[in-house]
Amino acid sequence: MLQALEFALALTRARDEQSLCDWWLAELATRYQASGVLLAMLDVSGRELHCQGRVQGQPVTMVLGADDFAHPLAYVLHKAQSRTWDSLYGGARIEHKGFRQLLTTLGQGTGLHAMPLVDSQGKPFAVLALLDEGARLQAWSAEPCLTALAQLFCNQLTLIRELGRSRRDQSVLRDSLRLIKGEGQRQRQHEQLLDERLVGQSAAIRGLRQQIHQGGQHRLTVLIQGETGSGKEVVARLVHQCSDRADKPFVAINCGAIPENLIESELFGYLKGAFSGAQHNKAGLVAQAHGGTLFLDEVGDMPPAMQVKLLRVLETHSYRPLGGEKECHSDFRLIAATHQPLERRVEEGTFRSDLYHRLCQCLLHIAPLRERSEDIAPLTQHFLAQFGAAEGKVLGKLQGSFLRQLQGYDFPGNVRELRNLLEVACAHTLAGEEIGLEALPPELQNRVCASLPGLLDDYNHIRDLRMAMQKYEASVIEARLRHYQGNRLLVAQSLNIPKRTLDHKCQKLEVN
Repeated sequence: MLQALEFALALTRARDEQSLCDWWLAELATRYQASGVLLAMLDVSGRELHCQGRVQGQPVTMVLGADDFAHPLAYVLHKAQSRTWDSLYGGARIEHKGFRQLLTTLGQGTGLHAMPLVDSQGKPFAVLALLDEGARLQAWSAEPCLTALAQLFCNQLTLIRELGRSRRDQSVLRDSLRLIKGEGQRQRQHEQLLDERLVGQSAAIRGLRQQIHQGGQHRLTVLIQGETGSGKEVVARLVHQCSDRADKPFVAINCGAIPENLIESELFGYLKGAFSGAQHNKAGLVAQAHGGTLFLDEVGDMPPAMQVKLLRVLETHSYRPLGGEKECHSDFRLIAATHQPLERRVEEGTFRSDLYHRLCQCLLHIAPLRERSEDIAPLTQHFLAQFGAAEGKVLGKLQGSFLRQLQGYDFPGNVRELRNLLEVACAHTLAGEEIGLEALPPELQNRVCASLPGLLDDYNHIRDLRMAMQKYEASVIEARLRHYQGNRLLVAQSLNIPKRTLDHKCQKLEVN
């Protein structure tokens, strides 16, 4: 009884597959005192038998082909039947060099008893081989004890493998939950970042936030279109910050602000002596953006010769510094921006169509501020908080009449112009006082009021409110149709109304 308990304890002490195999082979060697004991187990591919064991007291390892019937272990595995050979004639029928050498060492009188080991589904996964004299092998094969030992090994190995799979599954589940949690946290961080940096509550801004978040999840080239002052660089930085390159460089260049003869050296850099005045090597912006994002502002102003070179760099991510003989590689993501109507520039032949299509892999459009007047109030609050914090000054509220005047102004300079107007007004207003139109210099007051005749009179000229509203509505729709070149779907989205509502209004107001 004690011996059985000790055996059971030794069996269950093995916690992994290798330690179980080592214990079992040692147990067989001790119990049977055979000349050799081998355990040949199928690998993951099912094409090889990995053998381990001891022969004449020496450790043995070898790899046999699972489909190589030139050795008896493959035969037993595929037949799924035990078999005993009293003698293998010194390995004469064995083609595997290592296995033949092993049998030759043992001598011609050595035989082999091989039995398949099967899993819980009855499928052979290994072969046990005992090497000794034929008479002893025949006696062992007739004993039920060897079969019972083999079954114990198979059962314990199955438990260890199932436990291993369970642990792996739990590990995969933990990793998946950790990944989901991390993605959820990153998404919340991105949402907070977009809310803080891209201020507004209009449908256009809400849609743009979602597009920016989606744009950060892929590596396509992004083209941002918008009028001057609409915040194209702000959007470009947000795309970068919402991507997996957020901790890498964000390198920006304004293509329209650099002379044509200098833009190539700025982008690609140069080597010492490449031209007069090149007294040292200089890394270009493409090299500086390695791993991060390269932002080309006003790409529509890029010279034609540079357009060709930029297209090649986008396709190969390789460039050659001025004066260099070897090409260099840079892993960057390109974001471009322009206020130019690139489609028209392509039609005119001043911008390459292949470069345009390469830039348009992901297109973001920033609506002008005049089309989203509901964003002026939150933008105003945002800028006043910035100015107050920067100057250490307690700013009063914006007068309601001033806010309405700003909301009616068309802002040709967009958000940048709004920020400048408010900065000037805050500078000319004492701490704690309300900020009004009168805080602006006369020329700025005139500019704001010039486009607001309706806000400066008493509306006594209106005799039919319904007709006045219809005319105003018609003028808004006509202006928007001109802006979007007759695309009613874009017009409807910009006005935050369904397209069928827009179609009905166009028919009712006789707007084409």
